[in-house]
This record gives sequence, C-alpha cells and structure tokens, in this order.
Amino acid sequence: MTMKLKSKYEKAIYAAGLLLLLLYCSAEAVAQTDELVINVKGKGADVSSSMYGIFFEEINHAGDGGLYGELIKNRSFEELEMPPGYTAKGDRLIPVQVENHVTGKIVDHYSQWTTEPVPGWSLNVDSSVADMKLTKENPRYATAPNNLKISIADASKPVSLINGGYWGMGIRKDEKYNLRVIIKASSKHKVEVTAKLLSQDGTELAKAPLTGLKANNKWNEYNVTLLAKAHDPKAKLALEFKGEGTVYLDYVSLFPEKTFHNRENGFRNDVANMLAGLKPGFVRWPGGCVVEGATTHNRFEWKKTLGDPAARSGEYSLWGYRNTYGFGYYEFLQFCEDTGAGGMFVTSVGIGCQFRMGDACSEEKIEYYLDDCLDAIEYALGDKNTEWGAKRAAAGHPKPFPLKYVEIGNENWGDEYDKRFDMFYAAIKKKYPQLILISNHGTGGTGKIAKTDMIDPHWYVSPDFFFENAKLFDNYSRGNHTVYVGEYASNNGVGTGNMNAALSEAAFLTGMERNSDLVKMASYAPLIENSNKRDWSVNLIWLNSDQVMGRSSYYVQKMFAENKPSYNLKTNVTEGARSSQDFEAGSVGLGTYSTQAEYKDIRIIQGNKLISLDVSEFKGKKGNWNTENGVLIQTSSETNTQGIFNGFKGKKDYTLEFKARKTGGNEGFLVYFAISDEGKGFAMNVGGWNNTSTAIQKASGEWLSDVISQKNHSIETNKWYDMKLIVKSDEVILYMDGKEVIASRNTSAPKQFYAAGYDEATGEVIVKVVNSSNLPYGLNIKLDGATGIKNTGKIISMKANNEKEENSFENPTKIFPKEEVYNFPGNEFLYSFAPYSFTIVRIKADK
Repeated sequence: MTMKLKSKYEKAIYAAGLLLLLLYCSAEAVAQTDELVINVKGKGADVSSSMYGIFFEEINHAGDGGLYGELIKNRSFEELEMPPGYTAKGDRLIPVQVENHVTGKIVDHYSQWTTEPVPGWSLNVDSSVADMKLTKENPRYATAPNNLKISIADASKPVSLINGGYWGMGIRKDEKYNLRVIIKASSKHKVEVTAKLLSQDGTELAKAPLTGLKANNKWNEYNVTLLAKAHDPKAKLALEFKGEGTVYLDYVSLFPEKTFHNRENGFRNDVANMLAGLKPGFVRWPGGCVVEGATTHNRFEWKKTLGDPAARSGEYSLWGYRNTYGFGYYEFLQFCEDTGAGGMFVTSVGIGCQFRMGDACSEEKIEYYLDDCLDAIEYALGDKNTEWGAKRAAAGHPKPFPLKYVEIGNENWGDEYDKRFDMFYAAIKKKYPQLILISNHGTGGTGKIAKTDMIDPHWYVSPDFFFENAKLFDNYSRGNHTVYVGEYASNNGVGTGNMNAALSEAAFLTGMERNSDLVKMASYAPLIENSNKRDWSVNLIWLNSDQVMGRSSYYVQKMFAENKPSYNLKTNVTEGARSSQDFEAGSVGLGTYSTQAEYKDIRIIQGNKLISLDVSEFKGKKGNWNTENGVLIQTSSETNTQGIFNGFKGKKDYTLEFKARKTGGNEGFLVYFAISDEGKGFAMNVGGWNNTSTAIQKASGEWLSDVISQKNHSIETNKWYDMKLIVKSDEVILYMDGKEVIASRNTSAPKQFYAAGYDEATGEVIVKVVNSSNLPYGLNIKLDGATGIKNTGKIISMKANNEKEENSFENPTKIFPKEEVYNFPGNEFLYSFAPYSFTIVRIKADK
C-alpha cells in the first residue's frame, strides 16, 4: 500500500509514528498495518437523531424488581390471579387450550408458576398465634380484588408480617422511604401497627407507627416516612401488630423518596440514570412477547395500567411471574419526556405469541384491538378535550406526550397478520399521519401488506454472524421503507455477555450507522435483568437490590450514542480483509422447517462418478420420516427437521441433485451439507422466513444459526423442483429448475471494522474502529480534503485482555471506555489499536 507524503515535516511525523508503533509492539506481533482514507468532503447519509434507543420489556424482572421503584413484592396480593381459562399444576401454569391460527393445532406450552401460599409475605409466628390467608371479601378495588386477612389469636407477643422485596431491599443510610398502607380493622380490633425496616439479621433500621388506626371495619389509608439509619442490601419490611383481632390489608407499597426526576410511582434512580446515560433517541414499550401474551388472554393491556397503582390489576406474564402494571403507559410516556426520547408504543393486533400458542381473535373482534390502539394514541397525543386526552390531563399532564412511533404487532407473521396490519396502518395513518408505523417484517420481504413506513428485523446470533454481516445493509434495496433493528444481540456462545459479543455488536453497528439512509433506529434486547431471575441468557444491564452495572455491550451502545455524527463520511474501506477457507469434509442431508415435503431421485455427482443415495441409508434425526416407492416423505410440522445420508462424506467439488416437492406448511426445504460427525456444518434454507427468502446458514445439530447469505425467494406448494447444490472447495451454489438461486463463498470473518462521520455541532471528524484480533492493529488514518486540523483531539477506547472477559458485580468496570487527550500531527497519522478493542477518534477539522 502506497501513501503520498507531501512535505519533509509530514514524512518526519509519519516516521515518528511508525517508530512509536514499532516500539509499542516490540514485545508482541502486529496484526497488520492498513490505510483508512476518509473523504471529509464526501458527505454521506445523515445519521438520524433517533438512531440509538431503548427496547423495554417486562422480562428478567426488568421492571418489577428492576427499573420500577417499588420495593414490595406482591404489594396488592394479586400474584396468584390467573389469566382466564388458565390452570396450575404444581409449578406449571397451563394456558387455556386454543388452536394455533396457522396450523390449527394446540401447542403444548406452559409457564413457571409459584407454589407459595402468599407470594412474598410471611408471618414470624406459627399458625397457633396468628394466621393469614388471601380473600376477596369486600375488596377496596374491584380491579384488584385480593386482600390479605390476618387473624391474631394470641396477643402475648408482637406478630410481624414480613416482606423481603425482590430478593432483598437495597436500603441506604440516611435516605427516606415512603410507605403507603391500605388497611381495614374490625370494630372489635384493638391492635397497634408499627412499620419497621429490618436488616438481614433483624436489626432495626427504621420505624414509624401507623397512628390513629381506625377500627371501623372500613378501608383506611395510612402514609408514613421511614428514615434509614444504616445501609443493607438485603433489608425487609415488617408490619408489627400488637393485640388480638382481625385485620385486612389491601395494599402495602414502599418507595424510595428519591426516584428518577422525583416522580411519584417512579423509577429506581440508579437504574434509570443508566438508561438515560444511553442518550436514547426513542423508547419502545411494552415489549416484546408480553404484547401478544402466551395467548391473547394474558396480553398486555395498557388501559389497566392507568390510575392509582393500588387499583391496577396487573397481569401474569408469559415470562413466568406477575407484572404489577406499576410501570404503566403514563410512566412510560413520562420517562420518554424526561429523557428527551420519542415514544414507541407496540400494539396487539389480536394474535397470541406465535412462538407459543399462536391463537388469533375472531374477525369480528379485530375492531376492538384497533380501537384500543387508537385510544392509546389519543391518550398520548389527543387534545385535552378528547376522551382519552382528558384522562391524560386529569392524570397531571395537559400537554401531549412525545409519542412518535407505533409498532403494529410484535413478531407476528403470515397472511393473517398482513391483513390486520393493513387495517391498522390505514386507520392510524388517516387520523395520525405524522406517526411512523412499523411492521414486524424482516429483511426477507414484507409479505402481502400494501405499505409500511419501517420494518423490524430481529437478530439473536453468535458473534460470527455480526462479524460476517457488518455489510448486510450495503446492498439492501432502498425506497419502499426504512429499517428499525428492534432487537439484536450477540447471545450465542458468549458466556453471560463477554467482550467478543460486544465487539461483534460494535462491528454490526458500524454497518447500521454507515447505512443510516436506510437504518434509522436500533435497540439492543433484552435491556435489563435482575440477576436473581434470568429469563433470557444474555442481557444488557444487570442489577440486584443494591447494584446496577453495564456489560461491555452496554458501553458499546453508550459510545455509539455519545459519538453519533451528524452525517457519514465516505471511506475507502469499511472492514478488514477476508480470506477464503475450504468447507470441511462431511455428510449431506435433507429436512424441512414447519413444512411437509417429499424428496426423490437423490444422487451425488463427483467428477465422473455418479453415486445414488439410497433412502434406506437415510437416518432421520428429527421429524416424521418414511419412504414409499423410493420417495422420502416428511410429514411433521416441526421446525428444523433433519436427516443425514451416512453413505457419503464429501469435501469439495461434488454436486447433490434431487427432486423436491412441498406438500404443506409455512416454509420450505432444508438442504444440509458439510455436516461433521458432531453435527456441525451448513444448511441451505429454501423458502424460509415464512416462504419469503432463501439463505445459507450455519448448522449445529438440529439448530440453524448465522445467516451467511440471503436473498428474496419463495417456493410453490405441490410443485416438483429439480434441485442442484454444487459444493466447491470454498463456494456453494444452489440451482432450482436450472436457475441460480443463491451462491456464497466460505470466508473467514474480518477482524477490523470502520465507520467515519462528521459532527457539525463540534466540528469534529469521528472515526470508529473495531479490532477484534488478538494482536495490535496498525492503521494509517488519512483525512482527505480536511483543512484547519486542530492538533489536540481525543481518543475514547474500550479494551479487554481477551475476548472472553466480562464485567461483574465484583468488578463492574473491568471493561470500560477511557478517554484521553491525543495530539494529532495533521491530516495523516498512524495509530495502533489495542487487541480486543473498540475505539473512537475525535479530531477537530474543517470540512
């Protein structure tokens, strides 16, 4: 690679930089030295102000026991309320038996269920002294009918009702906590009640009496403030009763006085500040799968989240615990306003989660869901003279909230979804043309819908996928819609979230930011986990009762958001070099995905040799396989069915030929090749993604993972296709009926990735560099066309000692971005990027 250095000064600076690089790397090898040329006058696409945002879902106790400030678990005693038609068997909650709207079958599904008699609550005495039970006798609120009846038979010693919160209450010294109790005492009752905060070992941290307790057999509310005199991460609340009698508790709530922006019914301050630190351009709420529910019977219902928290019913979530609805629609919109983010409301279209039961409401009831969505929009945006705008104003917010986006459904697909999407799109656009409406379609196509503003592809993958697909959007067609990458994460083979995951996400984000004319928004998922209840393997932010910390992936998102350019700059390269690699020797096989199919005339051609693959040698590993007159038949509707021909193990330069016919189902054929004895290799997924595209994917056993290459493509039912799969040393090509469908080379993923842009507010060139190699990486950066370079700039870098390193509660900033002042010699400089690092360079320069 040749560089043109104009002056003796520039040559001296370059030589000095090279010497420093060599000295820096004297004890270790250097990956390579490349050149990145940035055309400072070559303005690219504007980067959207909403580019980086937040996706929130009640999963992993992200809200209750997480972001939401409530410290009491089961405060309204509604924890054991089931959705209509659901039943409990031991620790399993069985949904109402409904048919999947696509297959017509009933799916075997269950959620986690608790066997505690009164979840979250206990008495400090045995039942001969006092007992408690749940009742619905004369409830304070019909919408939250359960209350706790406590009968005290022995007044010889105090009786304490204890709540340990969500795996302990993080009580802090000298901070105030507001307690709200709704209680009813019988007219014969002569009991005194004192509220106490206790440490894990029972030491008193604070106390306050509920003075003036009325024994009038009516519901009365009491509010007291508790001032903590010590810190304890595992504290608990005790309501101490003295005397005999019967009391009923309807609601017991404890909040820190200091919440985010001091909001009532607000958020835990440290957690909310972590989210605000991401500088979100938008917040997506309420999910996620909770939008649909395991069935429509336990979908998220936003109207039930309004008003007094004590009257909110909550809902048992498909993630295996009850959502209190404390973090409701109003609180979501208020948080958007407090953080300067645009609101994104996700509405149900009357389809249950298609990864679970997958039911759908009747045709007649679709209008109900549409009206419910329009009401939600009116609540956020409507004038205070409208029905729902008036309710918002009555709640304390006369002005509209910053709702900007509506996603229609969540991870729904198929003809039924497409029909409903069109109905919602037309009705919403007619009334609120300014809103951006988002469909659930991915990059494989938009099905049968008429129009959408944005699509929402999701990727939960291994790091290899993001490293290999950083250029995925470079050649994506423009004009029909833009893209919101609503859920993405490297969560496969990364521990609980290591540096390799973070670097792969950074690589993928360079591609999203570079294609910002198309990709307008992105949000990592899931957002938060309480470390005591991990429902999803890898999450962005961890917390417990006392701490909150960000994974290395959190700091990647933060670095991108804090260093977002106004627009992109053109560069000579966008990623490091790739190298070809041969396919390993392995077997071939066939399968289907949610589809029934038939295969016949199966043979291998290798050189001049013709090898017929006898169906008797076919070993079906998953699915319902049988043979009839030499035809291999698969009749199951399972995903990823698979069978392998054990009689052939080819490495390269062979052709697999066969005839294939789809006889039913949603998708298409799977053609496996280069499958090792351990089951690892590749698969051609033909007519996948609801029969919208064909892709080459990695395979591991019955699982398909990273997409190597993908094209829009569909297949017909009951049509025989002549299939030909050509496997060369490092290339695979699929032909159907003599026409090439897809081809791809087997290459190693790059190790380095780049993006560049210009910040008009600060007058800086921003360069982002990912080095996922285990060696330092020398890069000569040239600012072509820049003038007025200011020597002093800064470098922000995050690095790890190895790709498997992770942050932890013990060392939460082990991987953490550090900023340094850096003196740049001019338009051209050499810099060594550390192994396993993500670095941002900011240089003052005139354009």
